[in-house]
Amino acid sequence: MQTSVIIQSNGSGKDDLDRLLKDGWRVVSVTANDGKSYNDFLVILERS
Repeated sequence: MQTSVIIQSNGSGKDDLDRLLKDGWRVVSVTANDGKSYNDFLVILERS
């Protein structure tokens, strides 16, 4: 199972990422997001 989180340059999304990591998800990919800011990242997480 996979899910994703967008971490924005203002820190939005960080709490969601922290919660998922505590719940046992693991990061499988981090990609610069094609959004309004080059500081946004798309994080793909996976849990078996």
